[in-house]
Amino acid sequence: MRKLLLTAVALLCLGGCAQLQTDWAIVTGATVSPNSIYVAANAFDVVEATATQYLKLPACGSSGASALCRSPVAVATLVPAIRSGRQVRNQLEAAVFAPSAAAPTPANALALLQSSTSTIRSVLAEYSITVTP
Repeated sequence: MRKLLLTAVALLCLGGCAQLQTDWAIVTGATVSPNSIYVAANAFDVVEATATQYLKLPACGSSGASALCRSPVAVATLVPAIRSGRQVRNQLEAAVFAPSAAAPTPANALALLQSSTSTIRSVLAEYSITVTP
């Protein structure tokens, strides 16, 4: 629990500068550019791929589980983050590729995707799971 709290604080401190503009856009109800959506979607895709591979490992404590296994606590956090991230990513990408792509995309949807990405990253860091390139 302590590691998770320290990881969350570190992510907030490190990510605070980069997300200041995004946070301001959320507060003001501003919209985001397609490039911002591509960057956030690609960042999510990277951590999602790693988390998905982690979820394929056998459960810790199950019969025949090897030294490499997945923690039930990690699974309980990863699965909702992956599901919500996929849903929001698909909505954002659909908004970019829709015929009315000139219509602005709400910043709060982008913030949800970034939140899912941050949650997955914190779990991966807590369990020392390396992100594959």
